[in-house]
This record gives sequence, structure tokens and C-alpha cells, in this order.
Amino acid sequence: MKQKVISLSIVFILIVSPWEASAQKMMMLNEDLKVNSEPLPVKSRGGSMLKFDFGIYKTVSAKAGWTSTTSKSKLFSSVERSESKQKSSVIITGNGPDTATINISLNIQSDEVRQMVISISKNRVAWEREEEPSKIKQTKNLVALITTNRDTVTWNFIYVSRESTERTDQDESFAFVTDGNKRFDIKKVTVWDNGKSPTLYSVVGFEFYADGVVVAAVQNPMDTFQKKFVWLTNDLDEHMKLILATASFVLFSFTNQLPD
Repeated sequence: MKQKVISLSIVFILIVSPWEASAQKMMMLNEDLKVNSEPLPVKSRGGSMLKFDFGIYKTVSAKAGWTSTTSKSKLFSSVERSESKQKSSVIITGNGPDTATINISLNIQSDEVRQMVISISKNRVAWEREEEPSKIKQTKNLVALITTNRDTVTWNFIYVSRESTERTDQDESFAFVTDGNKRFDIKKVTVWDNGKSPTLYSVVGFEFYADGVVVAAVQNPMDTFQKKFVWLTNDLDEHMKLILATASFVLFSFTNQLPD
């Protein structure tokens, strides 16, 4: 009887633990935004490129364009340089006839240092590059051009990051959306609403600021068990909500390719 009780306890732990580990969480949200908005659950659909829907905002078209990768290294040089380019386009509908088109370009440049080492195998001695790079410098540039059917103004979504395994103090990243007059700065959120940070990744979402005031937010953790949400303050007009909704789509699509 005692053995059965132990066995049932083990089964219970195995069943309950994964659920507890993936219990739904909400990111730390600005109090004013929390009061003046409502969370819009995000649904994703498949295709050549994932489509994301939330609230009245629907993705009607999402096409992954061409991707190219090049790499080069000079003879006897320990530095290998590579560059990857990716383009895509998206069309989103909003309130009534409102439509937004996004043309996205992602460029990743990497410098990897692989020291020359002596390799000995089966009585053969060779001068070769090490398999794993000892130093890496990487620059990522994400540019999205956003236009709507309301006017001829183009909004620019910019996300730039620079990382180095050699000098982490020189790492930097910044992101914003602007039409040349108005600007929304994008900042990372790294904690849940219980004040705790995730253990396997650092970023759980993003906030959009206009003149120092939070006007929108996106929950987009790497953990696929956690739901995605969008918040848009009620004070925004429909056009600004559409712009920030399209910017949210860009974050959903490319966050996994951007640094934590």
C-alpha cells in the first residue's frame, strides 16, 4: 500500500509540475497604462511568415521575402566576417477601412575571431582555425517602413543593437518609431508583475514611450507557453493605435532574432 502511495505521488508531481512551471504570467506594466487600457490577447497563424491578430487588428498578408548570407575571410587571417540580409512585407487592417503596410529589412553583420591552432590527428599535423570562435562582434539593424491608407506619411521603425563577447561594457541597443515629427521610444521590460525575472531569458516585453509617458506595451517572452498581449492606451487616436499595432507586429515577428 505504501508503495502505491509513493507511486501516485510521483505521477502527481510529474503531471502538475509542468503546469506550474508554465503558469501564465503578466509582465510588469505601468500603472497608468494598466488603468487606461485593456490587454489584447494575441493569436498567431501559420504560413510562409507567422500572422498575428489582436483586438480589431488583423494580419491579412505576411510574406517572407528573400534571404541572403555571405561570409569571407582573408588568407592567414583569424577574422571571419559574415552578413545576413532578410526582407519581408506585411499588411494589417485596423478600425473599419484602416490599412497599414509594413516593409521590413533585417541586416545582421558578424565578425568572428577564430585563432589558428595546431591540430594533430592520425600522425598528421595541420595549422587550422579553431572550431568555436573565441571572440564575436555583432551588429543587428532592423528597419521597417510603415505606411497607411490615411495619408502619405512614412513611419520608420528602427532597432539597432551592437554586441561583443570581448567588451560587454560596449554593448548597446535602442529602438524607436518615428515619422520625423512624432517619436515613440521602445524600452525593454525584464520582470513579471510579481517582481521576478525569468531564468532562461531576460526580456519579457516592451513599452512604447511618447514624451516620457507610456502609451503602449507588448508582452512577448521567448517562452512559448506564455501568452502574448498588446496594450494601447485609450487616449490614442485610431491612427496612432494603428501605427503602434503595426510596430507591435514587427516585435512579435523578429524579437527572437534580436538581442535580449
